[in-house]
Amino acid sequence: MHVGSRRKWKKTRAIYCISAAVLTLTVCGCTDSRQETRETEVRTVTVNPMQQIQTVTVGLGDVKKRQIYEGIISPYMEELFFPRDGIFLEYRVKPGDTVRRGDVLAVTDVSDFQEQAENLQKQIEDQIRNYTYEIATRDNSLKICELELEETYKLIELTEYMKDNYTQLCMDAGNLVSRMERLELEKKHLTESYELELPYLEEQLADCRERLQSNVVKAPFDGVVSQLKPAVSGEKISRDNPVILLADTTRYLAVGDYVTRRDAERAERIYVFLDGAEYEADYIPIDPQVYSAMMAKNLTPCSSFELSPQEPLEYGRMARIVVQQESRRQVLVVPGLAVRQEGSRKYCYRRGEQGREKVYLETGLYDGMYYEVLGGLTEGDEVYID
Repeated sequence: MHVGSRRKWKKTRAIYCISAAVLTLTVCGCTDSRQETRETEVRTVTVNPMQQIQTVTVGLGDVKKRQIYEGIISPYMEELFFPRDGIFLEYRVKPGDTVRRGDVLAVTDVSDFQEQAENLQKQIEDQIRNYTYEIATRDNSLKICELELEETYKLIELTEYMKDNYTQLCMDAGNLVSRMERLELEKKHLTESYELELPYLEEQLADCRERLQSNVVKAPFDGVVSQLKPAVSGEKISRDNPVILLADTTRYLAVGDYVTRRDAERAERIYVFLDGAEYEADYIPIDPQVYSAMMAKNLTPCSSFELSPQEPLEYGRMARIVVQQESRRQVLVVPGLAVRQEGSRKYCYRRGEQGREKVYLETGLYDGMYYEVLGGLTEGDEVYID
C-alpha cells in the first residue's frame, strides 16, 4: 500500500471511531432520560485535604511536652499493719464497715503479755512492801538505840570516873553509836537498791502494758473497711504484712499504671481530665521498699495522684492523667506535619519567591503536634504541608 493510500485509510478510520462514540453517547443520553422518572442517581466525590498542597504561617504559640496515661478515680487507700509480730486473735470489723479514727480493727493474742504484766505488777508491789517494812524496821531500831544511848549518857554522868560500871557504860554507849551508824548505812543501801530496781520494774511493766494496748490495728482516719487479709485465730502474724485495706472516702485519687516515679517526681505540672473538666493533682510517692519489692517481682507499681475537686466525684470513672514535663510559652512554632527528617537533621519546605525552598531547622521542644523553632524560620514564614 502506498503512503498516500495508508494516510487516507487512517483518516477514514478516525472518522468512523468519532461517529461511533457520538452514537454511543446519544444512546446513553436517551437511556438516562428514561430512568429519571424512577430514580435520580447522585454521585459525591470526597477530596482528602491532606492530598492538596497547603501552607501554614509560622507564628507564636505554646508547646507542652506531656505524657498521657489512663487512670481510674479511686478513694485514698491505706494498708494497715500490726505494730509488732504476734499471734492473731480476731478482726473486730468486716468489709464495708464504716469506722472512726482510733477504732480498734484487729487484735492479737496478748495472753503472754498479760501474764508477764501481772508478774511484774506483783514484783513491784512486793518491792514497795519489803522496802517500806525494812526501812520502818530500821527506823524503829534507830529510835530504840537513840533512847538507850540517851539513858546510857545519863548513867555515865552519874557514875564516878573509872569505876567498873563506868567503863561498861562507856562501852555500851559506843556499841549503840556503832549500831546506829550501821542502821543508817543499811537504810542508805536499801534506798539505793530500791531506787534502781523499782524504776526498772516499772519500765518493764509500762512496756508490757503498751504491748497489751498497742499490738492492735487502729483506724488512722475515718473511713470504710475495703479488704481484710484472710487470717485464722492462733496464726502467727508479721508486722511486715498488711492485714487491712482502709478507704478514706473523703479523698480522691487518680490511679494509673506505667507512670514512672521519675517522671512523676520531676513533672512541671500534673493534672487529670475527667468528663471534660481539668483537676490539678499531686503525686503521692510510693514507699521505696514497696516500689523495690514490686519491681523485683516484675510488677508494675501503680502511681497515685490526689485531686481536690470542689464537688464529689464518682469512684470507678476512667480518667486521663497528664504528666507535663516541660512547657514553652509564646515561642516560634511550626506544625509537626510540615517537618521532615533527613538523617539526624530536620527540615521543611518554605514558600519563597522561586517557589519551594528547602530549609533546615533547629528545633527545641516537641509536644506531638508542634515543634519549637530555634532557628531556620522566622515569624510570618509560610511552610508547606503536603
